[in-house]
Amino acid sequence: MKEIDYYKNNEILENSYYQIPQELFVNSLYKEKLNSDSKILYAFLLDRLSLSQKNHWFDEFGRIYLIFTREEVQDKLCLFEKTVTKAFKQLADVNLIEEKRQGLGKPNLIYVGKIQHEEIGNFADTENIQV
Repeated sequence: MKEIDYYKNNEILENSYYQIPQELFVNSLYKEKLNSDSKILYAFLLDRLSLSQKNHWFDEFGRIYLIFTREEVQDKLCLFEKTVTKAFKQLADVNLIEEKRQGLGKPNLIYVGKIQHEEIGNFADTENIQV
């Protein structure tokens, strides 16, 4: 029998995943209004919410915010500045994010909005959605 291959400290991210909500691909509010870059960015922003919670980054109303600069997004997603700007704009246009300026030289605070769910008319519409 082969010996067990244990995870090492530097291998822990092997089983960490970004989750992209399926509704971004089927809901008419988002399907054609968000490109793939925007959908992936939204997944990254959702993932960052847990870090913000650990850091106690919330405002006076209890809303969690995060800081994720355009430069960080460019680096993480290997995208150009214009593409990142477009992705943020698309998410803002469909109310999935809101940004608050902090002032000169400080990064924007990003509030992540929840997906607005569509009423599904009949079950035939859900046949192709995998759960």
